[in-house]
Amino acid sequence: MLNRRYLRIKVLQALYSFYRDDRMDIQIKGKELKNSVEKIYDLYLYLILILKELRTIAERTLEERKKKMLPTAEDLNPNTRFITDPVLMKIDSSPLLAKLKKDKVIMWTIDEEPVLKKIYAEIIASADYGSYRNAPSISFEESKKFIHIIYKKFISENEPIKQYLFEKNIHWAGDYTLATLSVMKTLKGFKEEGELELLPLYKADDDFDYMITLFRHTILDDVNVSAILKDKISNWEPERIASIDMLLMKMAITEILQFPGIPVKVTLNEYIEISKQYSSPKSNTFINGILDAVVKDLRSQNKLAKTGRGLIE
Repeated sequence: MLNRRYLRIKVLQALYSFYRDDRMDIQIKGKELKNSVEKIYDLYLYLILILKELRTIAERTLEERKKKMLPTAEDLNPNTRFITDPVLMKIDSSPLLAKLKKDKVIMWTIDEEPVLKKIYAEIIASADYGSYRNAPSISFEESKKFIHIIYKKFISENEPIKQYLFEKNIHWAGDYTLATLSVMKTLKGFKEEGELELLPLYKADDDFDYMITLFRHTILDDVNVSAILKDKISNWEPERIASIDMLLMKMAITEILQFPGIPVKVTLNEYIEISKQYSSPKSNTFINGILDAVVKDLRSQNKLAKTGRGLIE
């Protein structure tokens, strides 16, 4: 779910917060970093569980229609395709999802039911649902395509849903796109047989250690890294160098020195790309020039202890 670039961005944000907190407590900020990343998984679960809630609303709606004073034939014998949809049933009956929902105390509150009811009504009124409803039969793969379509059209960019979630966690505004894309990737990966499979929070087993090590060593090795940078930025007045640029360069040098398995070129490219998103328009050129000079010095001093063929380049 979370790739290395995303983890680098989370570390950047944590470091920015660390250096602006008078306490400068590495333990506290390290825990905050861990929690902020783990909370992204809660957002991912909330966005999957919307589908479970919509199925529940569909069931309730059909039951309410049967209890009308003068029910129609359609009310008494409704089309149940939505509530018997194989993908929705797989989500609704998933023991893993039920356990995660309970363990993490994830629930949509009654206050949000009108919003979800409105989404359900929009889905039922859509042409996509009409085609799906009237089809002679629906295979599991066709169900996946339909659920993916309605998720993208009616849920992923729904403003009331966003507002509800961002009120729960203001940091989720920056994680929302990743979480929705992860949900749609999960839907595409559903298999008819076996239990429902969710994406793991970290893509690789060592990603958590990578994130924490990068965060801690960027702080603990600051004196050494600052000394490496000093000569390269001597022609620049310190106040003219953006704080984000300094953090990105320190993170890059720390990564080069602390992670022998990551190629230098990968590290440089990653931080230059991040600078395009989080710093000034000219920062990527500045950072690229400084880091290139640093790498040349480290290489000439035999300080690039990279392991594996081709990792120095």
